[in-house]
Order: sequence, then structure tokens, then C-alpha cells
Amino acid sequence: MKTKKEMKKYKNMNDKILSLLNDQIWLENHASFYYLKLSIIFNEKGFNGISTFFLNQSQEERVHMIKIIEYVLEQEGVPALPSYNFMDDSEESFNVISYFENSLHNEREVTNSINKIISKCKEVGDYTTENFLQWFITEQREEENKFKEIIDNLKIIGNDGVGLYEINKELSTQ
Repeated sequence: MKTKKEMKKYKNMNDKILSLLNDQIWLENHASFYYLKLSIIFNEKGFNGISTFFLNQSQEERVHMIKIIEYVLEQEGVPALPSYNFMDDSEESFNVISYFENSLHNEREVTNSINKIISKCKEVGDYTTENFLQWFITEQREEENKFKEIIDNLKIIGNDGVGLYEINKELSTQ
């Protein structure tokens, strides 16, 4: 029979890495629900294309969360599921560009979190997790660029109804 110390020696995942991955699970969950909330808001305002875009973003973030959960399980870790899924009620008025800017901010928080995990992986020599996270690095670069492009386009068109109509139509396919 192996001692507790010997068992820990063979554990697949560093405790700090596991904690950071569990934090990432929460961030992905939060992003998923934030985008779901935006999907509903845009649907209520008649922006069905943008609503579809945010619904798809919500589903994508959930896939990211599941991907991390599956990885943690493969590494014989215990994923921590968020115990709540509420969104803070906000009193902000409907503003298309603000919602996209908030979304970009959220994506940057996710990127920073992933970078933090990778830094810790390098520190503790967890090359397996570092390799797993490379996909997320590429994905986050794409997500940030997508939101920056949408924001740039929204700034160009301002409150022009035809421009908003076109962006609404275009985002329904993304």
C-alpha cells in the first residue's frame, strides 16, 4: 500500500493548476450566461440576427467549459461546477455598441485567465495542460478579433438604421 505522500507524487495534476482550471470553468460558464442574456435582450428589441449571434456565442462558451471539464476528468482531477448561474441585474439602457464592448472585455478576461494558467503550467512543469491550452490561446485571439471588428463596424455606422440592419443580418450567420 502506498502512503499518501507517494500517492500525491503520482497525481496527474498540480493543485494550483486544478484551481486555476476550475476558475476557468466558472469564467466560461459566466460568459455563456452573459451571452445568453444578451441574446434575449437583442431578441426583445427585434435584432434577431444579433440575438442568434449571441446565442451561438453562449453555446460556444459552454462547449469551452465542457472541454475543460473533460480534460480535468481525464487528468483524474475533480472539476468544480459553478453552483449558480445568475446574472446581475443591470439598469443600463439598451446600447448595441456597449454590449459588444462589454463582450470584448469579457473575452479579454478569459484570455488573461488562460495566460495565467499557462504561466503556472510553465512554473510547475505541467506540459500536458500547457499543450491542452494552446487551442484556447488560438480561440481567444479569434474571439477578441471578431468582437473588435464588430465594434469597429458599429463605430463606423453609428446609429444608422440601414447599417444596424446589415450588421444584424450579417451576424445571424456567425
